[in-house]
Amino acid sequence: MDTGSKEGQTRMIHVQTETKNLDISVDLACNVQGLKESIEEVEGIPVQQQEIILNGKELNHGEDLPQQDELTLQLVVKSDSNVEESAAGNFSTEAAEEEYTEADFEDSTSLDKVDSANQDLKEKDNETASVNTGLDSPNPQKADDGVDSLISDHYQTLTDMLSKREEELASGHFKSYTQLSVLQQTANHISSHMKHNEDFLSKMSKALEITMNSLSKLNKRIINKIEEEHLQTWLSTPITSQDASEQSKSRDLMAKAAELREAVAASELQFAAVTKLCAEMEVNTAEAQQMAVNARIAAEEAARKVEEAEKAAREKARVEEEKRQKAKELEKRQQEEERIRLEKEAKRKAEMAELKGTPEEQERINPANWPTYTYRLQNANDFDASYSCIIRALPGVLAQDDVTVTKVYQLESKLQLENNDELISNIIQLKPSLSSDGDGDDASISSRSLENIVASSEEPLSVLLPHCAPRNTSKEIIVLWKPLHSLTWQAIDAKDCNIESVKDAKLVECRPTGLGVFAVVHRLKTDKFAFTKKGGKVFSTVDGRLCVQCRPGAFRVNTPFSMQIQPVELASVSDVKVRFPDECSDLISSSPIVSLQFPSSKLNRPISIITPIPANSAKPKRPVTAVPEKEKPKSSSRPASAFGLGSYSKEEEEGDNLHLLALTNNGYWIVTDEMEFTPQNKKGDLISVNTTVIPNKYWLLRTKASTSSTKAELIANTLYDYLHKRVVQFIIKQKGDDPTDIVLVCTPTLKFDRTVRRLEDEGYSEAMKLSPEVFVREGQKIEIKFRGNLQPDEDVDLVLPYNSHLKTQVNMYIAEIDKYAQKSFSSYRGFAQFYVEGLVTREIYEDNDKKRGDRKSLGTEEVWDTIMLSELLISLPKPEPEAPKPLKKAKINLVSEAGPIDDNLLKQLSGDLGDEWKMLATHLNVKKTRIQSIMRNHVNCENEPAIYEMLLTWVKRVPRSLDKVKVLCDALRAVGRLDLVEDVRDKEYDYKELRAEQLKENLLKVIFVKIAQHPAGLTRYGEIAAVLKVSDEELRNIENEYSNGRERCIKMLESWRNEAGESASPNTLLRAVKYLRLTDLAGEIRRMITY
Repeated sequence: MDTGSKEGQTRMIHVQTETKNLDISVDLACNVQGLKESIEEVEGIPVQQQEIILNGKELNHGEDLPQQDELTLQLVVKSDSNVEESAAGNFSTEAAEEEYTEADFEDSTSLDKVDSANQDLKEKDNETASVNTGLDSPNPQKADDGVDSLISDHYQTLTDMLSKREEELASGHFKSYTQLSVLQQTANHISSHMKHNEDFLSKMSKALEITMNSLSKLNKRIINKIEEEHLQTWLSTPITSQDASEQSKSRDLMAKAAELREAVAASELQFAAVTKLCAEMEVNTAEAQQMAVNARIAAEEAARKVEEAEKAAREKARVEEEKRQKAKELEKRQQEEERIRLEKEAKRKAEMAELKGTPEEQERINPANWPTYTYRLQNANDFDASYSCIIRALPGVLAQDDVTVTKVYQLESKLQLENNDELISNIIQLKPSLSSDGDGDDASISSRSLENIVASSEEPLSVLLPHCAPRNTSKEIIVLWKPLHSLTWQAIDAKDCNIESVKDAKLVECRPTGLGVFAVVHRLKTDKFAFTKKGGKVFSTVDGRLCVQCRPGAFRVNTPFSMQIQPVELASVSDVKVRFPDECSDLISSSPIVSLQFPSSKLNRPISIITPIPANSAKPKRPVTAVPEKEKPKSSSRPASAFGLGSYSKEEEEGDNLHLLALTNNGYWIVTDEMEFTPQNKKGDLISVNTTVIPNKYWLLRTKASTSSTKAELIANTLYDYLHKRVVQFIIKQKGDDPTDIVLVCTPTLKFDRTVRRLEDEGYSEAMKLSPEVFVREGQKIEIKFRGNLQPDEDVDLVLPYNSHLKTQVNMYIAEIDKYAQKSFSSYRGFAQFYVEGLVTREIYEDNDKKRGDRKSLGTEEVWDTIMLSELLISLPKPEPEAPKPLKKAKINLVSEAGPIDDNLLKQLSGDLGDEWKMLATHLNVKKTRIQSIMRNHVNCENEPAIYEMLLTWVKRVPRSLDKVKVLCDALRAVGRLDLVEDVRDKEYDYKELRAEQLKENLLKVIFVKIAQHPAGLTRYGEIAAVLKVSDEELRNIENEYSNGRERCIKMLESWRNEAGESASPNTLLRAVKYLRLTDLAGEIRRMITY
């Protein structure tokens, strides 16, 4: 079939790449170049980066494609770096050996040179054959004449051509060994040519040998002839004068003889040249044979590499095919598994859907019928609640001990509250309990398995959280949940819930899909609506006067939207005018702050938003002309401050002005002209806002008629900032019976009286220190610092967040730093300072090296720094000075030394001893003069007083380091009173037992105080009580009776000591503390026991 008949027909070629298979439609007459261009159009791969492989060999650029019905080719895509390297002509043998299957010849010039070399070699072979033919010619003279020229021309041209081709081959640019067949062909041509040269040299050698033999024979025959005819003498004899004919013959003979000698010499010379040429030809033949051997070896090596390359290419193609087959099988298996799983899931859902309609299933999935698990925290509630949370789950999902509930401090939870959010509960964490029979990896596996069980449960958990939210129609309660192993908080649906066992508490129920951290937040209520093509009107659930309406056709499809209303109370307007008179004196009233969220910020047709705003109550209700002259109101003599909000103001009679403001992206309110507004009634308390552009938030302000837009923006930003702040006061109170026990409270101004009553009920009855009113934000961090001569006596957390509905207070004990300081005061004095973080305005100076008075101010800048809100004085009464101690005089019947030898023992011995007491005094080393003095003092008396004074004298004078019992027993044994020795030993034994009991009791008391003062013991005394097996009932009684954590801890330990009896020891208490891993506390208790 010719080319013309192929142009209108097409065929499909399958091209395989490393990542996918391609089907390319081309003409029947298409060659490799056309196929590459088609691939470039389909896949965008440049032609110069394509290599078309067929059966392990690359197809040349202009080569025709094989005419097969099913043709499958392989496409290798070269990187840009390889293309550039090929264009530059760089060749790396090592790279070629590593990548021999990825590329072919890339330099067409090299291929042309190799083909040209092969053609030249063929031509030279023909020339060599012609030379050989010349040697075999029957005309020797002609052959002899052409040999020199043929040899010289042929081999000179051949040498030049081979040198040139060698340089061309050496500079060839090859990328792989795929096309080494071309090199192999070249090597075969060279080998063939060397074979021809070898045959040529062999024939030439034979011809030269025949010629040399012929010349040798001819030379021998000439010499023999001269010898046979004795011509040597004749040739050497000089010519004599003879007749002319003889001389003429002689001259002819002499000429012929000379010619003959010349011919012989020439033949000899030619023979020598031929001999030399033969030697050279033999050398050249040997070299040619060696070159032929080397060429055959190179050709065999090239063939071997070609074979290895083809084998490696086939192996790689086989491995890639196996990988593709395995990937296909794996993908197919995964798809089948996914299909089976989806079928099972659909079947299970269908079965559940069928069961959900039955009453039994409704009862089963109702959380009210599930097992209930109640959890409580020890001394961790920020508001009055008897428990931390309640969990309900389907039977068999979890048990009471599977979950651990702990409190998470707000500053550690990374909880970020929005401007209007209020935290109304403790932040608690629900996590799996670590298995008691394993640790490390086993515990982790147990925790993970519980998480998987909870996450894959048929119904999600029901978690009930107590909260303290006040009643507020503009806000709703939501639950924020941060799953385990996650850093993101997310809002989940919540609803109020009541339980029969807990009737007085406020509970909110949420249904999380797993465990994690939970917090209950009060947030502005969000109303969700949707407009249809017919339009309509919707009303806010927060303020029924506010509605949004649209005409038919305003929306082409059903459009959902949400709305948030932030009310602005009249009290807030009045308060901000008092607190910021310079900024807000022109403010009369304010509408709610309205936030609308539509899918698009621009609408096709305008919508109307009816927004309520209190009217100007200072305007007269009817025209002045309708009132008789005598009934016109007179100006009041009362001051302006005597009138409440909306009271009559003469300045406001002139009228008012409405300003419509929108919130920008950077958080500032500006007056906008994109929305139009008109009054809806005569009273002017309903305004219709018409707009096609939906701002993030908008706001209506009613001000005096003279208020400019700039002033209205200032009022709006000031009022908006005020609405997101809380007015608070700081309180410091001390306990009446213990002034070192103080409490620092940050309370809202509206809850001031309630907070003071609560503190008085807790025993803080001393006169309080009260700060002025300051502003803080919800959730803002407050830091407490001390200065002066007072500081906390214990380690307490002095950084706490502010929350309006939770306790923001810290209890601590304080102590003086230097008891000898502040001598001029009757008490130790110090200050408590309250700091928050905020923007501070600072001066910028030109040169910091100069003094402040000499530096030039360049302006101001706002930097983030700490701001002190308040500073309160704390006074701690000094103790009464100690009275001077009276002089101690030794009494006759008292013994100051403590020990088994006391006053009772001395009196007993005095009654039991007789006259041997004098001998006893001698053994006790009592001086004779003292014995005589005692006897003089007790003349005419019984021996008992004298013996008692003697023993008392001995006790006072005996050294402290001396064992008095041993000395006394030795002396009694010396005087023969062994019965009294036994009495003294019994007394010593009783004393040791009593002393040991006293030491243990005293040590326990000291350890109790140490535990109560330690932060870990103070916060975890409930766990210590559990280890010491103090009953829960006893612990609850202590908590109800005592409000201070230190007192609770000490009372709990005393209760344990009373219940344990003799088994209550310091070592038992040390083991309990070590069991709870309170390392620091255990170390202190151990040192107390040791010393």
